[in-house]
Amino acid sequence: MKKILLFFMLQVLGSQHLSAVTTLSSGHVDIFEVHYDSAVDPPEFSLHVHDHDTGGHFEPADVILRVNENTLFASPAGLTSILGASAYILPSTQESDMLYGGVSADGPAGIFKNNRFSVRMISAGPGNPGNFVMYRFSGGGTLQVGLQAIGSILSVSEFTIPIGGHEHWNWGFSAPGVYTYEFQGLGVKNADLSVLETPIELFTFQIIPEPSTGTLLWLGWVGLGRFRKRNNSKPLGPHPRRSSGIGG
Repeated sequence: MKKILLFFMLQVLGSQHLSAVTTLSSGHVDIFEVHYDSAVDPPEFSLHVHDHDTGGHFEPADVILRVNENTLFASPAGLTSILGASAYILPSTQESDMLYGGVSADGPAGIFKNNRFSVRMISAGPGNPGNFVMYRFSGGGTLQVGLQAIGSILSVSEFTIPIGGHEHWNWGFSAPGVYTYEFQGLGVKNADLSVLETPIELFTFQIIPEPSTGTLLWLGWVGLGRFRKRNNSKPLGPHPRRSSGIGG
């Protein structure tokens, strides 16, 4: 049955599209990299995925972020009501055979308020199989939650990153399956307090590598959405960042 579904997906999406999708399952990856480039005209403000091991920058819709089976850990005491007693968790310290998920912000100092960018969760997929929390602990052991979604309901939807900063968080998922979220980068300019926004980007997390029959169908629909999104957008240059076309 799975072979039939895979054949169906190949026929629907086309081998050219599938070859463009990159699966990242280990190594140092900035899942969110907010980038402002004032050296181009108009300035470019974008949110993308940065693979530190290869140096690659990717459109989020062209990436599947895979959370492997070996990430099943006991949940922190403060999150058991959201994640359950155990969950699939990408740790904030680097481990072999797991994604080392970071967040970063790249841009000139002094242009944006408080020298910070924000990442905002716009929506959570209605078919998500469980809950999601991006969290960490302070030096004093205090739990800090940067993002949280209960199914498709957003409960903590925004966090900030200092420009020039690079941070690592824990990424927890309560159940296996495929999760989709839309995110956007934001910045407030000092000069006039105008709010700059990156395009809204689709992120896909696949929890455990062997998908069920239903997951294969879901991946097919996700891929079809990516295919339509790509066909409705302008071609990208050699460095795959989509410009918001924001002046100044």
